[in-house]
Amino acid sequence: MGWQEIVLLFAGGVLAGCINVLAGGAGFMTFPLLVAAGMSEIEANASNFVALLPANVASLYGYRHELRRPTLRLRPRLALAGIGGACGSLGLLWLGEASFKSAIPWLLTFSTSAFAMAPTIKRWLEHRHNFDGKRWIWLSFILEFIVYVYGGYFGLGMGVVLLALYAMFGHDDIHEANAIRNATIALITLIAIAFFAHAGIIRWLPSLIMMVGAFLGGYLMIKVARSVPQIWVRRGILAWSIILTAIAFWRYS
Repeated sequence: MGWQEIVLLFAGGVLAGCINVLAGGAGFMTFPLLVAAGMSEIEANASNFVALLPANVASLYGYRHELRRPTLRLRPRLALAGIGGACGSLGLLWLGEASFKSAIPWLLTFSTSAFAMAPTIKRWLEHRHNFDGKRWIWLSFILEFIVYVYGGYFGLGMGVVLLALYAMFGHDDIHEANAIRNATIALITLIAIAFFAHAGIIRWLPSLIMMVGAFLGGYLMIKVARSVPQIWVRRGILAWSIILTAIAFWRYS
């Protein structure tokens, strides 16, 4: 590995750590960089969990006060995240790389579309059907479980999809939603790392280089996260995810 790749991975990790604290979607930055560093797609996906682990831990610390709120219903969500994440990770190992490559464009389409459409869907439900998401917590748990399975399989875009779901079902406070997201994703990440490390598909050196950058970026961004306009972060993530999805269709279809 040359110094150019080391600098690229480290800088990408710093940016990913910043993005992860603000609104999720860091995988949209790290996954293509790991592929560019010479990994296969399945190795990049597995290594991505390692690279972003410190950013998730840093985010947990940043939202530690919100985690104490009983309205988060954190225990059942963690149980669902643990089961769903394990199912997704085992599914990736069982289905193999060929299936994973063919699924990448559609997985990206799913995550990008959900992130883009969630605010519109929420407003439509509230205005047309007097929808109160807090009364439909069981439906929220079902949809979240599906995302947790997806997250254990791929991970990319999982955070932004979860934020969309939390907003639809009553967690309008972005910081409260971020607290739930960080806790569930941290658990899924640890489970995925355990499975993928046992299978031998993690490339440790590039992952650790990006990990250091992600930790630094996440730590620095905690100090300013509450002052950054969420709308601009959201637009930036959406634009990049659309570009990445288009590239994926061109490359894998």
